[in-house]
Amino acid sequence: MSGSAARLAVAAAAALTLLAGPAEACQCYPWSREDVVARADVLVEGTVAVVTRVARGQHQATIDVSRQEKGLPVTSIVVLTPDSPAACGVDFRVAQRVILAAVRDGPVWRTNLCMALALRPLPFIPSR
Repeated sequence: MSGSAARLAVAAAAALTLLAGPAEACQCYPWSREDVVARADVLVEGTVAVVTRVARGQHQATIDVSRQEKGLPVTSIVVLTPDSPAACGVDFRVAQRVILAAVRDGPVWRTNLCMALALRPLPFIPSR
């Protein structure tokens, strides 16, 4: 490879490095269930009725509530979450049963993967 071709290759690699954004990954503080319940404005159990992608990388999910543990009484709740698990978004699926913690952000409810992971039931480990 000639000197000018090598310089061009290095310049191209540098340009690609500058154009590529930083890798995005969800990093959660290890919250306990108690931490999430204390931080949440609402805590419900229910079934996902509708999932819609909305502007700016967000998903909106409507949850039909079957049981409520915290917050003002609701029969359904609409929440926003980032649209990818890498951005700490919850991957809601229609007909999925969920336990949901959400915080009020002005006129909308928001949740994220970190809150959802803390609410998971502990895995069953049979005694031997």
